[in-house]
Order: sequence, then structure tokens, then C-alpha cells
Amino acid sequence: MSFYTALTGLNGSSADISATSNNIANVGTTGFKRSRAEFGDIFATSPLQNSSSSIGSGTILKGIKQQFTQGNIASSLNALDLAISGQGFFSLKPSLTSAQTVYTRNGSLNVDNDRYVVDSAGQYLLVYPVNEDGSVTAKDLLSSVPLQLPITSGDPKATSNISLGVNLPATAEVVTNQQQFAGGYNFNPNDPTTFTNSTSITIFDDLGNPTIATMYFVKTQAASTSDPTNKFDTKLVIGDTIIDPDLVSAVDDTGQQIFIDKFGAQTTSVPDDNYFIEGKGSALYKLDDLQQQVNSQGANIKGAQSTFDFGEEGDKLVQVVTDPMQFNATREAGLVTGSSVYWGKNFLTLNVDNGDQPVNIDIRPGQYNAAQLAAEVERACNEAYGDDRKIQIVKNVDDDININLFKLTAEGTSDALDIPITVDLLGSSYVTDIEKISLTGASPDFTKEQFLAHSQARINEALNDYAVDSTTDTLDKATILGVSTQLFGRSVGTAGTILSSTEIIPITHNFLDSSNALQNATKYMVHSYYGNKPELSVYDSQIAAGEAVDANGAGTGQSAVFNAAENTLTLTLADTTGLTANSKIRIAGNFLASEKAIGDGNLNGREFTVSNVVDSKTIQINTTGLGFPDTDFTLTSGVAANTALNVLHSKSTNVEAYFEGAEKVYQDAPINFSSKKIVVREIGTAKHTYTNKEVIAKGATNGIFQFGAGSFGGADSLETMGLATGVTTSTDWVDEKNPPIKVNYDTTNQRLSFVVDRTVLGTGTNSNFNSFTIYGSSLATSTNNLGVPSNNDASEVLIRGGEVLYTGTFVADGEEIQLNDKRYGINVNYNSDTKDFTFSSGTTGEAISANGALGVTETQKASNIEVGRYLLSTSNGSVVDTTDHFSGNNDLMGVGATKSDAVFTAGRGIAATPAQVVGAAAKEKLTEVFRLSSIGGENIFNVSINGINGIIEVPTGFYVGSTLAEALQERINQIADPVTGETVGGVTVKYDPNQNNFTFKTGTTGDTSTIKVKGTTRLGLDDIPLGVGNVPKIFNLVQATNSDGIALYVDADGNTVETPPENLVDGYYPLYIDEGELTFDKSGKLLSPKKEVHYEKQQEGFSIALDIDYGASTQFAQPFSVLSVDQDGFTSGRLDGLEIDAAGTIRANYTNGQNNPLGKIVLANFNNQNGLKQIGNATYVETAVSGSPQVGEAGAEGFGNILSGSLERSNVDITEELVNLITAQRNFQASAKAIETTTTLTQTIINIRG
Repeated sequence: MSFYTALTGLNGSSADISATSNNIANVGTTGFKRSRAEFGDIFATSPLQNSSSSIGSGTILKGIKQQFTQGNIASSLNALDLAISGQGFFSLKPSLTSAQTVYTRNGSLNVDNDRYVVDSAGQYLLVYPVNEDGSVTAKDLLSSVPLQLPITSGDPKATSNISLGVNLPATAEVVTNQQQFAGGYNFNPNDPTTFTNSTSITIFDDLGNPTIATMYFVKTQAASTSDPTNKFDTKLVIGDTIIDPDLVSAVDDTGQQIFIDKFGAQTTSVPDDNYFIEGKGSALYKLDDLQQQVNSQGANIKGAQSTFDFGEEGDKLVQVVTDPMQFNATREAGLVTGSSVYWGKNFLTLNVDNGDQPVNIDIRPGQYNAAQLAAEVERACNEAYGDDRKIQIVKNVDDDININLFKLTAEGTSDALDIPITVDLLGSSYVTDIEKISLTGASPDFTKEQFLAHSQARINEALNDYAVDSTTDTLDKATILGVSTQLFGRSVGTAGTILSSTEIIPITHNFLDSSNALQNATKYMVHSYYGNKPELSVYDSQIAAGEAVDANGAGTGQSAVFNAAENTLTLTLADTTGLTANSKIRIAGNFLASEKAIGDGNLNGREFTVSNVVDSKTIQINTTGLGFPDTDFTLTSGVAANTALNVLHSKSTNVEAYFEGAEKVYQDAPINFSSKKIVVREIGTAKHTYTNKEVIAKGATNGIFQFGAGSFGGADSLETMGLATGVTTSTDWVDEKNPPIKVNYDTTNQRLSFVVDRTVLGTGTNSNFNSFTIYGSSLATSTNNLGVPSNNDASEVLIRGGEVLYTGTFVADGEEIQLNDKRYGINVNYNSDTKDFTFSSGTTGEAISANGALGVTETQKASNIEVGRYLLSTSNGSVVDTTDHFSGNNDLMGVGATKSDAVFTAGRGIAATPAQVVGAAAKEKLTEVFRLSSIGGENIFNVSINGINGIIEVPTGFYVGSTLAEALQERINQIADPVTGETVGGVTVKYDPNQNNFTFKTGTTGDTSTIKVKGTTRLGLDDIPLGVGNVPKIFNLVQATNSDGIALYVDADGNTVETPPENLVDGYYPLYIDEGELTFDKSGKLLSPKKEVHYEKQQEGFSIALDIDYGASTQFAQPFSVLSVDQDGFTSGRLDGLEIDAAGTIRANYTNGQNNPLGKIVLANFNNQNGLKQIGNATYVETAVSGSPQVGEAGAEGFGNILSGSLERSNVDITEELVNLITAQRNFQASAKAIETTTTLTQTIINIRG
């Protein structure tokens, strides 16, 4: 047994020596992989044998394993000597027809007679097929092919593409601006002054013949503020032929065609699904023509020149009236040339953005310069289209307001009135009578102005009635109020009609003296009609005119003489007693028919200042600046009738007259409510302690005032003026022009305000009240709808002078003032240069269908505006035909049916957007009910809309996000400018439950539309930036033209034509750049063209078609240089060499300069390389043990790189192998010794037995 064991050792050593010898023998074999003998021991036992006492039976050869480690890389001069640095095997075919693939690391390759690349055994190298750019077309063994080298590069190729990169000097001058081209630029390739730089390129024709192409660059534009780009034209010259470039499409950075919409906005994807350009032509638009953007425009009307001269600066004042008593003084009454007063009622009709129907506006009375008038008209227009609501007085809730006054007692406490002053807001007033507001039945609605005027009238009446019982005309609580000595008589007539002449009404003023005896005095009320404007004044004295005498004392028959040269009016009077220089007088007369025009036009009803009292019968008046005629005149009317010309002087200090509601209907009231009733009342020192009833009891049948017949019109004048019958006289103490308790509206905080006049009711007066309070119904337990608190919640305010009692905020929740379409942001401006007004719609844009322009996803309506006026009656200003909104004229604003000079401009472009702000997310989820309290002012919101500021106070209580948004919205839309009265409207407030925040958006649009909101952090409203609207920018598209100005088109084939193609695209147009033009930005970067420029010319004896790519060009402050140049033409060439890169791409170089890819080397790898079967020449085939090959490209994951001109040496280490050989030899000797020993032992045993 030991012999056999030693024999296995001997055999193993022999195998080990054989493997080592094979390694040593192949130490110089390219790509050889050393092998290693691997052994295992032999051990056999029986099931019953004790293994611990068993001896092994020797060794056995288990296998020869290849060691696939990287061999050393050796360089060579042969490009086809290849090595793999890293993992992988070359793939080869044993023959062209073989289906087998073999694998090797031996890259020693050469070319056979058929120009195939083969190894030393004639096996063919496999490569992947590739495209012209070297990219692989298929990556599998079935698609791989043996590599065969072509001898030539094929037929000659004409140059069709040139890649040219140049640096054009940034400092170059603009050639076309040179003086020599003042009459027009002409390019001449032989004249270097006509171009900036040039460079030449060798190109090839169809036969492979070389020719020279020269590219010229001509600087045509330097960067400026309006266009920050530099431009160069390009000129291609071949021989003596100048070749013009074709149209170049504008493309984006990805090469996609750029289209523009009708406003020049650019896109590469037309949003209209029905749009297509194939087979269609187009108007020619070029990128260079899209230089300057303008704002989208709103529709506007520029009126004709105003008939009123506002002066060079527009600062002269025009008067606007709305009082029916003043209508005859207006231009609308027919005084076309003689009046600078205009009627404010039915002032304009307008229709904005094609509303359902036009709206009619009134403007407020007053004196305006041009800018102020424009602002007032703008306010009225926006109010007419706004969403303001009326104030509703809810019956049995809001109808009572109680006023209580407090005195300070000696103990320092407040002592209130035993019975408060109750104001019944549902009682009638001259306001409700004029405006025809029904106070019966449902709760009435009032505009803000109506409400304040009515409330003031009702407060005045309640105060009067508190002191004097109006029913019995006896004193009631006048003493308690401390006003018992401040009583006066007030007579009011019935509503009269306009007395169209100057008249003198004698008034008997009855009064009681200190001894309570009846006394009287005659007063003279003058109804002046000078300038067709009724005016009332009361005088103490009247003097009739006399007759002037000549130097001989003879009468001249003249009562008034005007000397135009001296600007002097001389009046002869019956007496001049009471007159002095600077006395104010008023002339009233009934002139002869022949003198009426002069008398009424210059004197009648007019107030003058006496400049000189000449003698006891003569006075003189300086008429400078009074508009008297340029010629002398004389009047005899005063002589013809003793009462025909009168002078009234000494304006009464204890009696006055005025038209009720014509002015001061409440503090700072912007409008009036004229009742056409005349009021005559006592003033000043005439105030007393008695009542009108007591005067009657003393024998004055008509009471304090009795009116006589008119001096000129007699009883008819009284009848016309409403003083003949129906005159009522009351005993009052409240001055309605300056009431002791004033009501107003705080527009900033949206609440009522009340002020008590300290000089009437305050401390130090007979009333001596220290403070006051205002509250609602005595039965109320909470604040009413007008913000008036209950008695328990009312605050007490001191009466010191200027202290204001404010009620709570409230929302006007009556019916909408205007029920028409809503429009916001209408604008009116005055141009002092052209002296006209312009009306703008407040919106921008034109009618566009959905997707008809970029950004227009829904149908857009056109901005539009119509402005005119109803045709008005010249007798009273009423509308002649309510169905014809634009048949009249407004001479002041320059618009109307006959204003042919008015110019309408249609809207243009895209609709402007509103201002918007979005709050941060609220600190708590507002979809759930939460309580809004006044702690920390969390119910207070500061809001500014278009510069109009307001403080919004939302009532405390329970809300969710949506209901709070509604409360904010209705209050924000009540904000008004406290000075101009301009209101905010159209603001929307939305709560987003998903984002848990609020969004605020204005009703106005455009860049003048702004919104700012400040609220509590809890609601996410503490830090919101200002929101500003936007006016979209547009280009005014200019269609390209030729040198003769003829519009150009592009036909379906891309050719420039002058005749419009039959089938044109609409809405969106392909964009082009100037032919052959290079455009650089200020940094020197090429902006366009972004694709090749095509140059083509076909004529007899000449044919060229080139695409030139300038993409690598720059424009820096450096000299002209060629950065890169390449062209794709060539003549026929022969193989001149090979290039094999690290990725295994094999390229062939040819004598004509071509470099063509031939293929990419196939690399393979195996999961178990030791499973490969070696078949000689360092070549292997796959086995079931090695697995299928995994193929790929060099450099990819799992594969090494290809090294051309290199070979992988054997990985045999000779030193290691010699050591292994020595070791194997000793092992062999030892095994042989073991056999020898075993043989000796065996022989000894045999000898012993023998």
C-alpha cells in the first residue's frame, strides 16, 4: 500500500513539473495565461473502520486551472496590436462561414489578403457595425461582423456643410455708418473699406475639385441702450460670384422652430390644436423687427377741445352746478357763448367694455380746475359702474337715535338730561321729499349723501322740537338746553319755480321789544337773476334812482352813465344817505325794453362796490375787471319810472334769505338737495326768547315775517317764488347751516361720526354741557345695523372743541346703487397742451378667441368705451329721449354726437391683470369654526387699494375662513377716499381651504392697480408684500418688406415672395432672422443664428449649395481670428492609416483627409472564466461551466479599455515558475525515495519469510 501511495506522489510531482514547464515554455506567448496544477488527497475507509487510525492513500490531480490575471502591457508600432486594459476578451470567428465564436486576450492582429483583420491563426476580429458618427447600431454577437478595411473613401463629395468659428473684433466700427455710404451701402469684395474682416476656406465641387470660398463679415450695428446687440452681415463669395443667403428660421437652443403670435410673443409649441403650417405660406416676420415692446393698450376716447379755457396750465376754474334753480345760468340752457357755468346733472353717458346698456352719471357741484374736473368725472364714472350699496334704515331697529347731554355737577359727576333727545330717522325731511324716498312700508334705502343730509335734517328738527313744541309753538325744554335766549323765526315758502328776473320783495319784520311790545322794520329781499343765476340777499335800505342834471341844472334824462375810457359807472340817486366809499350795493331795476339788454346784462341784480360818493345824489363805481362793454352807454330807466332802478345797501345783520338745501346740507357735503323753497330767518342780534305764536298774539297776523308784493312783478313774483301762500313760520334755535350737533361719515373706518359745537352747547355757554353720548333705540340691547350702540354700550365723549364721537363700523347692505354691469378703473385725464380730455376704459386688449394668442386660454373680450351725453332740454336740463343715450353733446368734456374731432382708439393686445396678494397659511385650520376677538386688534385690518387707505374692523364673533372672507370683501369695497370721494370696488377676497390662506384681488387691472393688506399673524396676514397688477407687453408686428417697401411673404416651399400665397397661416407665424446676419450680445456670445445658414446659387456653369454653421463664433475685444473651420467635402482618397480609441472605435484615415468609422471592437466576458476551454494560441471557447458570453463595449461597466499599439504579455512570472519547478523536483525526489524505501522494506520482509 505504501508503494502505491508514494507512486501517486510521484505522478503528482510529474504533473506539477509538466504545468510549470508549460508556463515557462509560454513565457513569451502574447496573451498567454499561466496554469496551475491543483491536487487532492486520497482517503478511503470502510464503514466499520476506525477513522482515527486510518492512513490516506496518496494524492490525485484534480485539474489544471488558468490564472486570468492581467499581463504586462508592451508597446508596439503596429496600430493593430491591441491590448485590453482590464476585463474582457476579443471575439473572433474561426472562419467567415463558421458559427462558432472564440475568445482571446491575444491582440496581435494583422490584415489578410482580403483586407480582413485576423489573428496569427487566421481567425477574424469581430466588430459592431457603426453609424457615420461612430455610434453603435447593434450590440449583440449576431449583429457583429468581421472587420474588413476599405481601400478608398469612395466617390468625391461636394462640400455641403461648413463649420466656421471666428472671433470678430468687438471694437470694430460699423461699416455701414461710414460717410462714404451716406447715399447707400454697396458691398465690394475688392474694396476692404466695405467689410470688416474676411477668411477663406477650401471647398470641393461634385468632381472633387478644390475651390476657394471667401466669407466676408460686415459690421452693421453696435450695441445701444435700445438694442444691446452687435450685428454683422455675412457675404459668401466664390470666384467672382456673390451668393446671397437663404431665409434662416429662428430656432431655440434645442433647434426647434420659433413661432410668434399676433403680438410677437414667441413659442415653439403653438397652443391651437388645429394649427398646422405644412403646405401653407406666411407673412414674413423677422426677429430683428421685434425690438421694442409696448404695453397693451386700453380703448380710449380723446375728446375734442374743451369749450372752457382752463388756461395754459389747466388751472383756471370752471363752475359746475346741479341745483335746478341754477340751470338757466349754464351753457346747457342755451348760453353757448355767454356762460362758463356747466350743468352737472346727466353729465355724461358711457358704455365701457360693451356693457348691457350705457350708464348715466352726475358730477358734484363746485369749481374745478382741469385736473380736478378729470378726477371728479373719473370718480363719478367708476361709481356708476361700481358695486356700492345704499344704506338701509331697518324699521323698528335703526329708526331711533338718542342724544343725551351731560353737565358736570359740583360733586364732579355727570348729570344727564332727564329725557334724551330722540331723532326719528324714519320721519320725513326735505331730502326724502325731493328724492322721493318712501318712508312707509319696507325699510327705506339711502345713498350715503342722502342718508347724511336726511339724518342732519332730522337731528336739527329733533333739537328744535325738543326746545320748542312745533305743534303748539310753545317753549318746551329750551331752558333745559340753555337755548331759550337763542330763538329765531324761520319762514319757509312752498316749492316755487324759477323767477327769471331780478325782483325786490319788501319784508315786514315783526318783533317784540324789551317791553314785550310789537315792533316792525322793513327789509328788502333782492332776488337777483344776474347771469341767469337766482341769488337771495336781504338789505336794510333801498334808494330809488334820480335824474342827472347838466352844468346849468337842467335834467339830462339819464340815471346811469358808463364811461368806457375811464371804466366808470356814474349813478344818479334820489339820495346818497348811508353810502360811503367802499359801500356794498346791489342794483335792481325794471329797465325799458330798449335798455333791457344793457341793463340786465351789466347791472341788474349785480353787486358793486362804491368807489366814490360824488355828492348827495351821485355815486361812482369803478368797473375795471367787471366785464363791461368797450363802448359808453347811458340809461334813462330810473327817470322814466321812479321805482324802475333801485340801489339797495346795508346788508341786513338780523335777517337772511336762502334756498333750502342749496348748500351745507351737512358738514363738508359734496352735493346739495335744493328744495326750490325760499327760507327767510332771523339771525344775529335778532334772536330772542319769544315764539312766533306770541308775535301773532301781539297783532302781527302773519307772524314774524310778512312778504309784500314784488316791486316789479307784484303778486305774480310772490306766487312764482312760493311766498304768496303756504308760507309756514316756526320758532327754531338750530342754525341749519352750522348745526350744534353735526353728523358725518368716517370713510377711513367706515362709521358714523358726531361732533357737538362747544361754542353753542359746551361749557361756558348758557347750555354748559360737558359731554354727550349717542345710542340707538331705548329698547335696544346691542349695536344696530348703523353701528349705533345700545345705551349700555354707548361711550361718553367730552365737549371741549373738536372731540368726535364715533359709532361702530357698519356695512351698507341696502340695494345696489347701480344695477348695471360692473366695471372698474375707468380713467379720465386732461392734456393741457391739446386742451382736451381723454377717457380710458380701465382695461386693455382686443377681442381674441381662446388660444388665439399666447397666454389667452379663454375667449378675451375687447377693451372698449363709448362716451357721450343725452340730449337735454334747454329749459330745465331734463333728458329729451331716454332711449337715445348719445344724441347730445358735452361741450366741457369735448364729447357728443356732433364732436367730430373726438378720436376713438381701440384696445390692443392682451388683457391686463389685477393686483393680487396671497396670505401665508393661517396658524390654525380655518375650515373649523373659530372666534375672532378684539384682543390685540385681531379684528382690525389695514387695507390700501390703489392708494386709497382704509381701516377695516370686522365685528367680533364666530367665523370660518369663507365667512370671514365675505365679511372682509364687503367692507373693503366700502373704502372711499375721504378727500375725493373715490370709492374702492370689485375687490374679491377668497379663502382657500387647501392652502388655509386668503387671497385678495383688485377689481381694477394694470400696473397702476395695487393692493396692500395688513392683518393678524393668526390669519397669516401680518407680512404680505405689496401686490401690483400687470399690463402685458406686446410687439407691434412689422411685416418685412423689400427695398421698394413691398410686403414680403414666405411660400409653402420656404421661398421669399412678394405675392401673398393662396393658403396663409393665421394667428401664429414662423419667425425668421435676417439672412446671414450674426447677432452677438454685449458679452460677445452669439445669439443668432442658432442653426446653419443656407447659401445656394444655381446657374449655368455654376452650382453651389452650402450650409454654414457659425455656432462657435464669438465677438470679443481681440483681433479677428479663425477659431475653428471644418467642411464635409473631399476628393477621392486611399487608406492612409487606422485609429483605434480606448472605446474600441476603429477609424480609417484617408489621403483626402476623411476619417471614417469602420466599427467598434466586440468585447466579451464570462461569469466563470476558469470554465473556458483552451484550444491553443491563447484562445478559448465557451463551455457550459463558463456560461454564455456577456458582450459589450470597451470602457463600459465590466469591460476594460482598448490600447492600440500595445500587446498584453504572458502573465507568467519566470522567477516564480523556477521556484515552483525546484519545489516540484524535490517533491518528485522525495516520492522516488519513498518508493525506494518501500521496495527495500518489501525485499527485507520477503527475505525474512524466505
